Amino acid sequence: MIKKYCRSLFPNNQIDSVSLALLFSCFVVGVAGSFTIPTMSLFMNDEVGVRPALLGGFFAALAISGVLVSQGIAYWSDSGIDRKKLILICNLMGVIGFSIFAFSRDYYVLLASAMLFMSTSSAALPQMFALAREILDRRKQNAEKFSSVLRAQIALAWVAGPPLAFFIADGFGFRFLFLLAALMYVLLTLVVLARLPSLEPVPPSSHTSDKKISLWRDKDLLLLSASFVFMYAANNMYLISMPLYIAKELQLAPELAGMMMGGAALLEIPVMLMAGTYALRFGKHKLICCSVLAGTAFYIGILLNESLWGFIALQCFNGIFVGVTSALGISYFQDLKPDKIGQVTTLYANSIKTGGVLSGVMAGFIADSFGFYSVFIACTLLTLLAFFTVLRVRHV
Repeated sequence: MIKKYCRSLFPNNQIDSVSLALLFSCFVVGVAGSFTIPTMSLFMNDEVGVRPALLGGFFAALAISGVLVSQGIAYWSDSGIDRKKLILICNLMGVIGFSIFAFSRDYYVLLASAMLFMSTSSAALPQMFALAREILDRRKQNAEKFSSVLRAQIALAWVAGPPLAFFIADGFGFRFLFLLAALMYVLLTLVVLARLPSLEPVPPSSHTSDKKISLWRDKDLLLLSASFVFMYAANNMYLISMPLYIAKELQLAPELAGMMMGGAALLEIPVMLMAGTYALRFGKHKLICCSVLAGTAFYIGILLNESLWGFIALQCFNGIFVGVTSALGISYFQDLKPDKIGQVTTLYANSIKTGGVLSGVMAGFIADSFGFYSVFIACTLLTLLAFFTVLRVRHV
């Protein structure tokens, strides 16, 4: 029974080496990110000794350069350059970048490394999703379920990754942590080199008028991108503010925030796996709209609830919200513009990054001016805005 279910998640119900290599690659990229992203501010404060203003500048520069570099790489990937080669280059940049972080403690060297090497390495993940979609399209196999399984690898990596990262940093030091991340990218490079195929570019066809529309003039794509900016601005504002809201305003145990986030990550995995199956039955548009409403219900529940078990129970809504939108978002973007898979997949990732950048500014301003309770009012309004925006996107 379990074996049959596992097979059903793979394209054509067959577990092949290429699919396993893609799953492994997404998981390892997720682990590398879960090791370094949560610990980066601590590293910059304790090891480099930067002031808060410089720390904010570092993360803003990293986010902006990541968006620009990855979107540029996506444009090249859709213009005929082999995606496998681009993924290999991105992984090698990760090796160089994290090696520099392991040995340098100069702020400006680290800033330059982050903007060049780490920004480039961040483009590996959307390119892997784009390559997976392209492989499945050429095999004439359905991509819905497998895209959800790929996305679930990231959530799985983040369940245990951050606690393990803090344990390694505390017990062995940041040098060991960043060298471990660099080693992961070495392993990724070897797996990609050995197992992922190189695909010949497909000559562009002109039978579909939709393909003539520029990426930045496609109304549906821009609306979907805006909705994901709103969704993940709300999600990141929640992640930033919830620990302080629980500890400072509600006077509850700070560990509750960790339980909530870990519980949500665990719930997201089965939701992601089921989302691919139900998308075939009900359609991605309906499921994403319903999941955004689940997010709205979650933030309203946060506003109304003050009990420990209430917060834990509310994670069911949060798991549906994040699980469905992250599992189906990639394929929805790809379906809207199938001739520019690399660019739209990266646009999906960059929409989430942009939401993250906005969330830091908004959460800080709102919390400082009106308190943390008001942050969750803003989260509610953002998810409602996301719902009415995505409602106008055409069905595919």
